[in-house]
Amino acid sequence: MAGETLLFVYGTLKRGQSNHTRLQAARWVGEAILEGAFLFDLGPFPMAIAGEGRIRGELYALPMEALDSIDAFEGAPRLYQRHWCPLTDGRQAWVYLGRPRQVRHSHPLPGGQWPALVAFLLALLPPGIAGGAGFDTLATCQAWRRSHGVARIELGNSIGAAHFLTKRIPFQESLPEAPVDLYSPADLQRICRL
Repeated sequence: MAGETLLFVYGTLKRGQSNHTRLQAARWVGEAILEGAFLFDLGPFPMAIAGEGRIRGELYALPMEALDSIDAFEGAPRLYQRHWCPLTDGRQAWVYLGRPRQVRHSHPLPGGQWPALVAFLLALLPPGIAGGAGFDTLATCQAWRRSHGVARIELGNSIGAAHFLTKRIPFQESLPEAPVDLYSPADLQRICRL
């Protein structure tokens, strides 16, 4: 469509994630891979930094004027800077990148996909259960029911965030070094009774 541009997202703007509603004016184009960046998990959100890596994410077409509201949400140019970057399929898209000093205490996510643990666990499920089209509640609930320890906490938190559940303690976060159940088990069980 005339006046549209492409936006590559890799974190909370993806389908099934907490801030996806900010892309209401956008049209989903498909999954995509960004060349030339590493992805770092900062807890409640990831940050991409330019480098020799690859990131898996989603591609959206949106009106050029919609970028202003996305810039404001992403804190551009203070927190992130918007760059025009090549994708592996030859297209180019806008991508929000941070600076290396912002992730100096973090390690890159193996596989370049966020949330990393959920992606890893869903990849272990038999083909056909975990769909590649955004957050798969059924598959994530199945993995959550079978998991224990940190994996159960992180899966439960991803289900809670994807379904906009109320946190037990408002504004509480779950840090990778000290994971915390953010959502009530009763609420998660209610969601997972599909």
